[in-house]
Amino acid sequence: MPARAEWTIFDTTVYIEAARRGPDSPAHLALELEVSRTYLASVVCAELRAGVRDERGARAVAALTDPFYRVDRVVTPDADSWRRAGDALAAIARQEPALRDRVARLWNDVLIACSARQIGARVVTGNVGDFRLLQRHVSFALEPFVP
Repeated sequence: MPARAEWTIFDTTVYIEAARRGPDSPAHLALELEVSRTYLASVVCAELRAGVRDERGARAVAALTDPFYRVDRVVTPDADSWRRAGDALAAIARQEPALRDRVARLWNDVLIACSARQIGARVVTGNVGDFRLLQRHVSFALEPFVP
């Protein structure tokens, strides 16, 4: 069995679960437990900010994400990650024709996976199906989040 990745990137699903369920939730506890080993994917930050509907939500997202910027623990897809992401989605469209309609919805997830790959991090997500699909085309560490 391979060694556990040194770093962790939580997918948006975990942050949303933590925000919805509160500080005693398994998601919030997981975020706290792993904070010293966690990077924020800039794609996750963008997804969280895009979901903000009011000032309270904006403050909640800022409280979750701003500390990562202060300590320089944000990973953004580099040129190689964008190349890998495009290649992976093209491969899905070619090799798995029944999934072609899902390709457009997978952009953010594949960029999160490629960002994790950049720094040798594992992706922790509740969206296991999409990330397992991506693992067939991009090598990265994955850990299902089960609340």
